[in-house]
Amino acid sequence: MYESVRPVAQDRLVLVVSPEHRLARRRRPVSRRELAALPLASREGGSGTRETLQRAVGEPMDEPALELYSNAAVKVVVEAGEYAAVLSELAVRQELHDGRLVELPLADLDLTRSLHAVWRPGTRWRGPAGDILAVAARTSRHPRSDRTAARRPLADPA
Repeated sequence: MYESVRPVAQDRLVLVVSPEHRLARRRRPVSRRELAALPLASREGGSGTRETLQRAVGEPMDEPALELYSNAAVKVVVEAGEYAAVLSELAVRQELHDGRLVELPLADLDLTRSLHAVWRPGTRWRGPAGDILAVAARTSRHPRSDRTAARRPLADPA
């Protein structure tokens, strides 16, 4: 069965630490090799965040020091000061703004990813869900695409 897929936004993964972490004042960007060996608090295996990171690093990475099942749990552990983490910039925006977390620059890595809406063929999005997808499709930096046998509108026009 084919799924309908539409890119709706872009996200960037960022390397973050607590302001008290030993790397917080580092001025030199973290290299791909250094990141691969860094003890990280990480999302679970199979998560989009972890898969994006592993694919971008392109070499074997050390196992995470801690594996957690939510962004909130990873942020709490990182704020405590011992571990670094790679998380969605969208997920840590407030913590970076408030100074609870610090972003470390990466030397040779692009951790930008596309976010997609996925649904079963024939689904007619109505009400708020359809409105959100329609707005996302209009404002996305991605060209509109729909990988289905036939193109169909996001929301029922009626």
